[in-house]
Amino acid sequence: MKNILKAILGLFALSSLSHADTTMLQPVPFETVKPLIGTKPLMLEFGSTSCHSCQVMGRLLYQIKAKNPQSNIYFIDIYKDMDAAKAYGVVMIPTQVYLDGNRSVVEKHIGTIEEEELAAKLKKMGI
Repeated sequence: MKNILKAILGLFALSSLSHADTTMLQPVPFETVKPLIGTKPLMLEFGSTSCHSCQVMGRLLYQIKAKNPQSNIYFIDIYKDMDAAKAYGVVMIPTQVYLDGNRSVVEKHIGTIEEEELAAKLKKMGI
């Protein structure tokens, strides 16, 4: 039984190491993003760097931005920008808010999202 437990713990350790070297999208102050709202479609990812699900989304968003640097995707840390999170009705993290070029919230998604579904949403929105 001890060997099985050690093997399981070892797998968890290896799993966490595989993500340790992957960079995640870094938070930006909402004040930096605010002037862009209403000028073009964009996605706001509300979360925290200490939240596991937010880290998963942050890594995915980093990969997307690395492939497409001009994409309008911004990670907003709810602990640094609580007023922005409240303004967009964020009650759980991670939450993705998709805005059109007219400041309107087109869609909101709570939780993580698969890469294919996210890519389709971003393409549909022109982000």
